[in-house]
Amino acid sequence: IPIAVGVTGYEATALFTGKRVIASTGDQGKEFTVTQLIIYCVFGVLAGVVGGLLGLGGGFVMGPLFLELGVPPQ
Repeated sequence: IPIAVGVTGYEATALFTGKRVIASTGDQGKEFTVTQLIIYCVFGVLAGVVGGLLGLGGGFVMGPLFLELGVPPQ
C-alpha cells in the first residue's frame, strides 16, 4: 500500500503541475483541482485494494473512474 500511495501521489502531482496529461483527452486537456485529485487518488487506491482482495478485474472496478476522468470507454 505505501508503494501504491507513493506512485499515486507522484502521478497526481504531475497531473496537477501539467507535466503529464491524459492522452485520450487530446489537446483540450483537463484542469484538475486539488480536491478532485485527492478524491480520484483515494478511489483509485481503494479500488485496487478491493479488486485485489475480491479477485475482480481492474476494468470492472476502474471503469467508472476512467469515465469520470474523461477517458473514452474503448
